Amino acid sequence: MRHPPQSRWQQKVFEDVLKERRYQERQWDPNVDDNLNTPWMWCAYICSYATKWMKNPHHWTREDTEEFYDRMIQTSAIAAAAAESILRQREAHGKTFYESDARPEQ
Repeated sequence: MRHPPQSRWQQKVFEDVLKERRYQERQWDPNVDDNLNTPWMWCAYICSYATKWMKNPHHWTREDTEEFYDRMIQTSAIAAAAAESILRQREAHGKTFYESDARPEQ
């Protein structure tokens, strides 16, 4: 199945998310074994960033919209970090630290 080419807006958003993700990696050590952030904690971070921009949703200004855009980019980058954490842990340990060793019930 062929996918339509990326729109210029998608490309800009993906570039901005990657730029933010790289900023986050510089801010936090990328080699840290994620042994503290559970899925609940990742979701809390995501929700926090996704709603920080909210003030008076009925009277938006250009600055509000810019802040909304920036927060959505940051939120997307944090969600990417959570997904990266799963892959990194599984590669290093065969599973995430919060996955049970018990076999799921059939």
